[in-house]
Amino acid sequence: MKQAYINMRDFWLDVKNLENRKGVIQIGPDQISVAGIEMALADGAATKHLFLATNSLGDSSLYFENNSKSGIGGMIGGHGNEPLQNAAAHMLAHASKLTGKMERLPAGAALPAPSGDGYVRFFAVSKEALFHVEAKETDVRQPEHPFYPFFAYSQQTLGFFRTQEAQASGSAGRA
Repeated sequence: MKQAYINMRDFWLDVKNLENRKGVIQIGPDQISVAGIEMALADGAATKHLFLATNSLGDSSLYFENNSKSGIGGMIGGHGNEPLQNAAAHMLAHASKLTGKMERLPAGAALPAPSGDGYVRFFAVSKEALFHVEAKETDVRQPEHPFYPFFAYSQQTLGFFRTQEAQASGSAGRA
């Protein structure tokens, strides 16, 4: 992973970055404030990563490794985009219900990257802990999988990011 990607990933995984912001709420018995997914994707012979996170303030970010000089691309969304906020809020709510099915690490611990192409790392962050689990993407696409709702809302959130980007590109092209 490129350093710029790692920096943004680490920012979202450290709930202390929310300490001075008003309106942060903790959801569920484990008091989750941040949740998301990280996926590994094949890019030729290389593996690239995609990281999607949202917090209880309604902010969401999408980062992905690319072939640019910095090695990272991304988008910020949430405020003012009600469909994106709703999908992200559902993703966060489902994450808060699934912490018992995830490995618990102390707050500030390193989140393992997905093990390879076709795998998804789910995570939830509280002041006390970092929860995570990895699953095959093909498995979590099945409605009977316990992480299916979490995954489905993450994919909706990604879709709203794409729509937001397409609308921004279309507006820029008309200017």
